[in-house]
Amino acid sequence: MNESDALMVAKRFIECLRNGDVEGIGALYHDDLIVWRNLDNRELVKAQVMKVVGFLAKNVHALAYDDVRVRPTSDGFVQTHVLRGTAPNGEQVNAYACLVVSLTGNQISRVDEYLDSAQLAPLMG
Repeated sequence: MNESDALMVAKRFIECLRNGDVEGIGALYHDDLIVWRNLDNRELVKAQVMKVVGFLAKNVHALAYDDVRVRPTSDGFVQTHVLRGTAPNGEQVNAYACLVVSLTGNQISRVDEYLDSAQLAPLMG
């Protein structure tokens, strides 16, 4: 994995997130994707993660990913960002995130996701 390939995947990933392109995100995810979340110490598979991505794209008004920073690693990249938007209940969301991403080829095969549950509370209804 070279840095430019990792940065290309990272750029496409954030573009898809910003545009609510659920299908594009799905194409970036490897079929054997695993996403570990610090919120509940669970590992999710691709189908479960796609439900979360779809929920965000459909239900968070003015969804934005700001202050994006990407650092390539030996097997992928680390991305930090702030997820912003308006939750379905009208509350503002400002959730700082750190994703440690591993790639298999040009697809995301693993994400270790670090979020503050208190900042996501408006989305938890």
